[in-house]
Amino acid sequence: MKPRTPKGAAVRTSATNPTLFETSKARLLAKVRKLKTNEYTFIGMGDSWAGDGQSSNAIFASAMSTIRALKQEPLFILHNGDAVFTGSEQEFKTGGTYSGVPVKSLLQLIQDPQKGVPDIPFFIVPGNHEHAGINGPLTNFRKFIGPTHFGIHLPKIKTTLIGLDNSQQLRLKENGQSVYGFAPGELTFLANQLKKAQKNTVVTMHVPPRIGKWANPNYFQDETSTFGNTRGQLSRFLSTVRGKVPQVLVGHVHALDHVCDQGTRYTLSGGTGAPLVKRGFLKGAPVPIFHIIEFTVKNGVIVKRRVIPIGETA
Repeated sequence: MKPRTPKGAAVRTSATNPTLFETSKARLLAKVRKLKTNEYTFIGMGDSWAGDGQSSNAIFASAMSTIRALKQEPLFILHNGDAVFTGSEQEFKTGGTYSGVPVKSLLQLIQDPQKGVPDIPFFIVPGNHEHAGINGPLTNFRKFIGPTHFGIHLPKIKTTLIGLDNSQQLRLKENGQSVYGFAPGELTFLANQLKKAQKNTVVTMHVPPRIGKWANPNYFQDETSTFGNTRGQLSRFLSTVRGKVPQVLVGHVHALDHVCDQGTRYTLSGGTGAPLVKRGFLKGAPVPIFHIIEFTVKNGVIVKRRVIPIGETA
């Protein structure tokens, strides 16, 4: 019998069984070394629920096909969480069945040599659905995807990528709804990574901050869709990124939106497979569609953001 891994502990991988993060980081570093220009594109996406059923898989597979067909291959892909639905090994790695029909896993869809994106570095941060049960361990995420936070510094292209885990349940509201926020140590990790950050620093995390219009209860009908100042987290996060992070990618809400705050643009992208919110959930926001976002970077500055519809909304 194999020894159990303690709850929350990292799972070691061997050279013959690397995580998605390990292979993606190595591939990204190699690609950057070969670049002859400081212009590139990358893809942002979130909330795919891959492996959960035929519907979500069809949308996520459409996202993969759309990326393969792009005129310019993206340098990397950032997924802001809820890549799977239950955090099971079946949804991450092995695949299974849904109503008797075979359903591929997240990694099977990404790494499919004909329809996936096996050669494009693909980075994922945990969402609440990656946990094994509400606020459960992220054992399978660590085993198959990689660390729950990361920092990658690419001075040649003036870019820093920072992934954070803000999918932890901090408390429950009176009605039983979860209040999410950062795992212990995440904000310290962020501050340390920003000490060596490049001009184009992109932070990706799952739950949006309660700022600007997103803090208006008449805009977001459900305040648990954002994280607030429980344990002082929002204030600390905003003071940490101010003037240092031009772009933050978030998801959790299955829609498309953005807000700007203190020089940082927050892009909400939660439309690669999970059921979309009903029209009007975000009052005044664009109509929810399944989508990915293509970012174009020149000389360390994001100069273009292009929303690309996929699947049923393509």
